[in-house]
Amino acid sequence: MVFRCFGKAAALILPLVVACGPAGAEIPSHALPMGEPILAQTALRQVPPNGLDSLDEAGFRYFQTMGPLEYAARLAGTPNVPTWRVRLRLVPEWQDFNLTYQVKVDHYNLSPSLYGSLVDSYGADNVDPSLDNTSDHQHLELVFFPVMNVAADWLSEATVANWSGVETNPICGLGLGCASLDVPSGEWASETTLAMEAAPWDRANEPIYMMVRALAQRAGWLQQGWTMPNEIPEGTGNERPWVEVLITNYPGNGGGYLAQWIERGADDSVRATVHQIYYDDWMEMEGSASTGYLCQRGSNTSDVRTLCP
Repeated sequence: MVFRCFGKAAALILPLVVACGPAGAEIPSHALPMGEPILAQTALRQVPPNGLDSLDEAGFRYFQTMGPLEYAARLAGTPNVPTWRVRLRLVPEWQDFNLTYQVKVDHYNLSPSLYGSLVDSYGADNVDPSLDNTSDHQHLELVFFPVMNVAADWLSEATVANWSGVETNPICGLGLGCASLDVPSGEWASETTLAMEAAPWDRANEPIYMMVRALAQRAGWLQQGWTMPNEIPEGTGNERPWVEVLITNYPGNGGGYLAQWIERGADDSVRATVHQIYYDDWMEMEGSASTGYLCQRGSNTSDVRTLCP
């Protein structure tokens, strides 16, 4: 099922819920029932929640520096399933000498994988039944553009939303199934502590948004403001996004959240630089960060390495 969304083009007047209508696509058998309200299926969050007029000076400064990846993550919200992976993909494009940011947001439901694994190990009677959740994966395509003093404004009328069944499991940027429980393997540089930042309007810490922002800072894309590197690598496109961000709330039995920022380049040795952050609520606004590389050459180019040959 695919819906195209139409609303105001400027972030200054974002609607609370984007009005959507069918795009004429064939409805697959796994789609949510048409009897349910369409708006409830495609609701996006208002950013900030009470509108720009509600912000003080600190809040507006934060909004101005919010890049397209964090903005997209906030619009999509936190997945409404027990166990999930969020995937963000950024492809900058020049259209008639104007820069736009194409961002794809995927919410993958990992609950069936976790439920099946636990049932195999401990039996169905000993597994939380709420994990037996087969809600569809959700996919959004969003377009942003920079305007004066604002890093990313949302072009709401270009929004496209669709869904896929939980059996769908494409390969994400680290060579792992997007809907699988696997975590990346390899060697990482020594860990360092990284300060996390919440938006002034957030009532509670929101790990997805904080981690996207912290990863952008660690990668050098967010300093005093959002600063995209000057040169877009050759070969960047929908099949090879410049930046891919992965965040899961199931990094293993220890709990917490694990996120990676995969930044592809055009180097003969390094295929991509990968920044990783682990965060848990007890860590008091600090994450554990490390960096590694995906190499062009070697025995297993999908493993993260500390150095590339």
